[in-house]
Amino acid sequence: MNERPVLRRAARAAPLFLLAFVLAGCGQSRYPVAGRVSYPDGSPLEAGTVIAEATVNGVAVSSQGSVKPDGSFTLGTDLPGGGVPAGDYRVAVVPVPLPDGAAGSGKLPAVEGKFTRPETSGITFQVKTDPKNVLNITVERAVAPPDPPKEEPAPAKEEPVPVPAPPKE
Repeated sequence: MNERPVLRRAARAAPLFLLAFVLAGCGQSRYPVAGRVSYPDGSPLEAGTVIAEATVNGVAVSSQGSVKPDGSFTLGTDLPGGGVPAGDYRVAVVPVPLPDGAAGSGKLPAVEGKFTRPETSGITFQVKTDPKNVLNITVERAVAPPDPPKEEPAPAKEEPVPVPAPPKE
């Protein structure tokens, strides 16, 4: 009876089992986040993506969720709606891009540009260790830039009218 090959195989496999056990314990808990994106008048953003970024325990975390026609979304890191680790997030809302040539025809993106980047949106959210995290977002519609001021012609300079000298007496 030769038990050494079995022991050798077990000894080789032990570090792999230990590594799998440790990694399984290192996973971060995830908490559901759901919400709605709307405009100040209450109408929904009908399509786009909500992106949330944070640094949790020294690790960069990014999550996203697709905006549905009613403005609702759920966030996930790996799977849509799969939840995100607890932490403080900066949030952006990215609308569906305009079709080619649409911008030239006067169409505007569905969301003001500042909301499309976490650094400039001003939207923050704290994901808590709670089974119900709600993030309702209000964004502004993009507005056309003002027309440049029209240059008015400079007023014509009046030529001085020569005044005749008084007659000499």
